[in-house]
Amino acid sequence: MKVIILCGGRGIRLAGDSTYIPKAMVKIGHRPIIWHVMKRFASYGITDFILALGYKGELIRDYFMKYDYYVNDISVSLNSENPVQKLTSHQETDWNVTMVDTGDNSLTGARIARCKQYIDRSEETFMVSYADCLTDVNIEKVIKFHKKIGKIATITGVRPPYREGELLVKKNVATSLYFSHKSKMKTEDRYINGGYMVFDRKIFNYLTPFNECKLESDVFQKLIDNKQLVVFPYLGFWRWLDTDRDFDYFNGLVEKNQLYWLQNNS
Repeated sequence: MKVIILCGGRGIRLAGDSTYIPKAMVKIGHRPIIWHVMKRFASYGITDFILALGYKGELIRDYFMKYDYYVNDISVSLNSENPVQKLTSHQETDWNVTMVDTGDNSLTGARIARCKQYIDRSEETFMVSYADCLTDVNIEKVIKFHKKIGKIATITGVRPPYREGELLVKKNVATSLYFSHKSKMKTEDRYINGGYMVFDRKIFNYLTPFNECKLESDVFQKLIDNKQLVVFPYLGFWRWLDTDRDFDYFNGLVEKNQLYWLQNNS
């Protein structure tokens, strides 16, 4: 099974950095966040990746084209016809990474449509996710759920953690104040798209390569109208990289060796 990873957004600028970089290349620990996403899929045997590139996609290309040099220990001889010697070997030898230029300004639906040619006609099912979301969801269970329900699209539905000081509002009236995402509050059955989606090839009937084709609104609404979209509810670990606070949170987990997304919870 192939997985398309959407990594073409406008990027992020973290505190203390004056330039924007693709979110996919923000380092969590000593690896870019997209590497962590890919490792999650690889832990379930999914190692055929299609990266839908956009803004500063050349940075992502460079990372994977020089992957051996970036992740292995190497020795460099300054007076040799073969100056670089690898001293170690990385574990990602079974990864196949296809990088597709899907444009700087195209929306998510268009990016997926532009990757269609790299999904074999014999493959009836493939996955799509974002390059900036980490989770410990059991991907195998998501796929089985998708096949059992038999609809065109399945999304992993998550509830994002509450921010400190967030207000719960109903009809413009504040009803509760959350001081921590650990607060045990009763919540309604409302979910956001956490990525880790499974699609049948029929999804391409709903997509166009035009820049304005957006998966999360236009395409999903049509699927809902046709009763072809289902949600795999997941209440476990999930977090996306959106702010400096998220960046610090992820790296704090790394420092404590609590990399939940790298643990296979089959």
